[in-house]
Amino acid sequence: MMKIARISEKSTTFFGRVVAVTMLCIVLNCVTALAAPQAQGAQTLFNRTCASCHSQNGTPTAVGKSLNAPDLGSTDVQKHTDIELQQIISNGKGNMPPFKGNLSEAQINSLAAYIRSFSRRK
Repeated sequence: MMKIARISEKSTTFFGRVVAVTMLCIVLNCVTALAAPQAQGAQTLFNRTCASCHSQNGTPTAVGKSLNAPDLGSTDVQKHTDIELQQIISNGKGNMPPFKGNLSEAQINSLAAYIRSFSRRK
């Protein structure tokens, strides 16, 4: 009887470890899978919302130049804090319209974070 209890206890411990490792792998895969689309989502949102004036790489298009849109990779833009960038996107600035009525706070935050990627292109 004692042998059966030991085998059962060892099996339970092994099974518990297998389940724990499997769950960890699932969680890590989910986190990885969610992170990539979020970054891609910010790029898609930027291309849909901002690229007509700032182009896909953050430099002003012809329309953007006519409206005095800044190069988003420039020191002048990149020196802003994240909160300042969020406020500019939300409230507009100069010829740029406000987006707070059209975009959620999460979308505005993701755009501000995405703008940071333009500083690395230089």
